[in-house]
Amino acid sequence: MGRQGTTRVGIDTGGTFTDVVWIERGQRRTAKVPSTPARPDEAFLAGLAAVGGVGAGAHVHHGTTVGTNAVLTRSGARIAFVTTAGFEDLPWIGRGGRDDLHALTPSRTPPLFARRLVFGVEERIDAGGRVLVRPSAAGLQRLRGDLERAKPDAVAVCLLHAVRNDVHERAVLRAVRTLGVPVHLSSRSCADPREVERATTVALDAYVAPVLGAYLGDVAKRLAPAARRALTIMRSDGGRMSVREVARGPARTLLSGPAAGVAAARALARELNVPRVLSFDVGGTSTDVAWIEGDDLAVRPSLRVGPFEAGVPSVGIETVGAGGGSEVWIDPGGALRVGPRSAGADPGPAAYGRGGPFTLTDAWLLSGRVPEALLGGAFPLVRAAAEKAALRVARAARCTIDELCQGVVAVAAAATARALRLASVAQGHDPRRAVLIAFGGAGAVLAAETAALLGIDAVIVPTDPGTFAAEGTLLAPLRADAAEVVGDRSELGRRERRLSARVRKELQREGARRVRVRTELDARYAGQAFEVTVPHSATWERAFHARHADRYGFSTPDRDVEVVRVRVRGEGATSVARGATQARTSGGRVRARRGSVFQRADLRPRDRVRGPARIEELSGTTWVPRGWSADVLSAGALRLMRGAR
Repeated sequence: MGRQGTTRVGIDTGGTFTDVVWIERGQRRTAKVPSTPARPDEAFLAGLAAVGGVGAGAHVHHGTTVGTNAVLTRSGARIAFVTTAGFEDLPWIGRGGRDDLHALTPSRTPPLFARRLVFGVEERIDAGGRVLVRPSAAGLQRLRGDLERAKPDAVAVCLLHAVRNDVHERAVLRAVRTLGVPVHLSSRSCADPREVERATTVALDAYVAPVLGAYLGDVAKRLAPAARRALTIMRSDGGRMSVREVARGPARTLLSGPAAGVAAARALARELNVPRVLSFDVGGTSTDVAWIEGDDLAVRPSLRVGPFEAGVPSVGIETVGAGGGSEVWIDPGGALRVGPRSAGADPGPAAYGRGGPFTLTDAWLLSGRVPEALLGGAFPLVRAAAEKAALRVARAARCTIDELCQGVVAVAAAATARALRLASVAQGHDPRRAVLIAFGGAGAVLAAETAALLGIDAVIVPTDPGTFAAEGTLLAPLRADAAEVVGDRSELGRRERRLSARVRKELQREGARRVRVRTELDARYAGQAFEVTVPHSATWERAFHARHADRYGFSTPDRDVEVVRVRVRGEGATSVARGATQARTSGGRVRARRGSVFQRADLRPRDRVRGPARIEELSGTTWVPRGWSADVLSAGALRLMRGAR
C-alpha cells in the first residue's frame, strides 16, 4: 500500500509501555512511552510525538489492548441482548461449566449484560434453516419500544439457528436500527451453529464496539485526513484491518496487541530461514507465546479473553500473568508466587520509586540482570526502593534478598515455560525442535533460563526487542475471513466460491495487492461435539485423520467424517518488507569474554559474548546466563546458544 518512501508508523500499546517504530526511506526511529490505561489515546499521541510526529500521508498501523482491557475490567458498553423468546436465560446457563470445580460454593462468571436488558422475540427457525414462526410486526415494534426505554449503548442479537437462515435477525435489525446505537447480529459475528458460542461472540462485539470506536475516534481526530483513512488495526489472527472493518467486527481485535508480536516473529523466522519457532513476548504484565511452523501462522477458530470465548479467528497464543511488572508475593501456604497481579504502568515496580510492590523487575535489578536505568538511561530505577520492598517479602519467606531474587527468577521461568508447553506439547509439537524468538521489554532477560527448562538450545533476540511487536504491525498483511455452516458435502464447492469472492472483494476494497486466499474445513468424526481444522484439498480427509491423531493421540479412519464449517481466509501484500525495518549495527570489534556489560550498539556481526553477561540497548536488555553465549548475526539479531564454546 502506498508509494515508496511513505512514512509508516507502528504503534503497540502494552500494559506498561506503548512502543513506536517510525520508518521512512530507510530511516528508522523507535520510542517507548509509559502507557496511560485511563486514557490510552494520550499514550498513542505521546508515542507519535516521541518519534517526531507524522505527516499528512503517513500510514499508521496499531496494535491495541483497548478492547481487551474493557472485557477484562468489565468496563465496556451497556448492552442489550435480544434472543428467541423462551431462551432468555441462555447466557446464564451456558455450557453448565463452573469457574472452580473444587469450590464448595460454585460460582459462574456472569454475562456482560444484566438480566433486565435481555429481550425475547417470538420467532423460530429450525436446524435446517426452515422458518417455523415468523416474528410479527407488532412483536418487533414492541421490541423496539422496550429497547428505546432501556437506552443501551449497543444491541446484540442472537436468534436460534440464525447461521442457517438469518432472515429473522435481519428483520430485528430493520426494526431497531433507527435507535441510533450499534446493532450486531450473531449471524455476521460468528459462523457457529452453537448458540452459546455465537451469543458470547456477538455480545463481545457489542460490548467493545462503543469503547473501541470512541478510542479510535479520539486517535483519528489528531491525524490528518489522509493518515486517518490509512489507519489500520491489528486483528487477532496476525493480520490488519481498516477502522471501518473494526466497527463491523470489533471482537476480531481482542488479541490485537499480542498478535502483532507473532506477526513480527513470523517475518524474522522467514528472514533467518528458521522452520519452527516459539515466539516469546514478555511485557510488563503478561507473557504471550505462540507456535510458528513454516510460512503460516497457526490460526485457531476462536479466541479467549478472560472467561469469555469468541468464535473469531486468532493466532494460537497462550498467555500467563508473568511479566516484568508481576508482583512477587507469598501465598497462604508459604509458597513464593510471581503474578498474575501486576504493578502495571502506575505505580509500577518498586524500583520506579512510586510506592509500588516488589516485582520481577526489582528482582532482576537486584540480581544484576537489568541496568539501573532503562530506556538508554532516560528511565532511572531506584535501587533502594527495590531493596526495601524485597526485604519485606524476604522476611515473610524467611530467606535472604539474594535467595529471594534467585527464587523469583526460577518461579518466573517455570511459569512462562508452562505457557510454552501449552503452545507446543499440548498441540502435538516438540519444543526441542524449535528456536525461541524472545522479545518485549523483558523477553530477552528471561528467555535463556526459560528455554533451558524445555530443552531448547537456541534463542533469537531481534534488534530493538522492546519495540518488536510495534514493528509487527508494519509487517502484518491485510487480512479478511468469511465462514459458513455446511449442511452436506455437496455444498462445499458453491460455498467456497461464494466466500472466496467475498473475501477478495473486501481486501481489494481495503487496497490490498496480490490477494491470496486459502480454504479450510472444520471437520469432526460423526457424533463428536467439536472440530479439527484442516486445509481444504483433495486429501483433506487424510489430513484430518493425521491432525486428529496429533491433537488427541488417536484417529479412527473407518469412521465417517462430517464437515461443519467451510472457512476462507484472505491475505494481501504487506506494506513493508522486514529488511526495511532493520536497525544497522555499528561500533568497534568486541572480543569474546565473560562477566561483562555490553552495549548492543557496540557489537558487530560475528562478535560473541559469553555468559554471564548483560547486553543493553534502548528498548530492552538481554541476559546471557552462565553456560550460554550470544553471537551477533549478519542481520543484527542475537543468537543465544546453550553450551556453546
